[in-house]
Amino acid sequence: MALSEFYESTILKVGATFGFGDFACPPAEITTRLRIDPDEVIVKGEKTTLKGRVFERPFSSWGISSTCESLDVNDHLRQLLKRLEVVNVPFDPLWGEPSFGVLWKCNYLYAGTGPFYDPDVLQGISRYAAALYQDIYQVDEEDSGSIGKTGLKRIPKAWFFGGSKDAT
Repeated sequence: MALSEFYESTILKVGATFGFGDFACPPAEITTRLRIDPDEVIVKGEKTTLKGRVFERPFSSWGISSTCESLDVNDHLRQLLKRLEVVNVPFDPLWGEPSFGVLWKCNYLYAGTGPFYDPDVLQGISRYAAALYQDIYQVDEEDSGSIGKTGLKRIPKAWFFGGSKDAT
């Protein structure tokens, strides 16, 4: 189902991933057996730097990520499911739980909003006996700019917190 213009105008960023985490085998074993090149591999014990601090990776992970520009989460998940068509299931239980992850950022997160999933996407996730995890965020807008092509205006965040009540 196509997203409405207003609904789409509230979505800021969408992404999806598939992968395995916290397994004992070398990640290259997963790559070889699945016949898919990963987009990200982390090896337990590798040293990495984050914000100037060096630490060891606490677990291994192997994953692929969506790359489409769509604001529809179903398009991102379908892209991953298409990449996974070549794999044999079930997966090796030593790899741990297979999982899909969704990143969804919007500026209007109220009842009835958030990502929704089409039946074919849910069936695809189920085919791989995978979990579905979601990171859903509301990103507050600072200004009262126009919402897409709708002509509607956002109410600035300050309006709700004692700032200017001018929403023009």
